[in-house]
Amino acid sequence: MLLYCGTVDMSADTTGGTSGNLGSGSEFKPLPKPPGRPKAPSAQVVMASYEDGYVYLNFKYSEGPAVLYVFDFDGTTLRSQHMFSTDSEAAVYIGNVSEAYLLVETSNGHEYEGWIY
Repeated sequence: MLLYCGTVDMSADTTGGTSGNLGSGSEFKPLPKPPGRPKAPSAQVVMASYEDGYVYLNFKYSEGPAVLYVFDFDGTTLRSQHMFSTDSEAAVYIGNVSEAYLLVETSNGHEYEGWIY
């Protein structure tokens, strides 16, 4: 199934399911930055999916090492964190979750978010 991160929602097929999708697509989008100097839109595309306990992440442009944080659904309790490389598609095992907030931080200082529900 597909996983979509950004300011979008991820949804699992069934409660407690092992695969699901994020929102209406399979693309992670960057978190909004605080107001300040306007910047050009990012050309980065982050494709993602969640299946059998794995989050698959594929960055169009490498951003070096990154960390995937898995929180409870409301983002208050950290469940786990996982390091991976954005150089090629990464398969990150987070276990079977039915509801979670996901945050990716790259070494370039960019952040991407999404939810599994």
